[in-house]
Amino acid sequence: MNDGADDDKLAGDMIDVHGKKAATVARENARAAALAGQPTQAKYSIRVLGMIQRQQAGEAAAIPTLLS
Repeated sequence: MNDGADDDKLAGDMIDVHGKKAATVARENARAAALAGQPTQAKYSIRVLGMIQRQQAGEAAAIPTLLS
């Protein structure tokens, strides 16, 4: 469908637009595609979901805490 750079850009754009709910939106997109019988689109959405989750996890790890 798209190459990895496009996937990263889409994941970043979804985070910019949807914020913390970006993963939920990507998950809903994957579910809708699967229910519509579009396995390629569902797999793509799952791949983007993984990227969103990794980016959000990295952001959370970069936040300093009072306990450290």
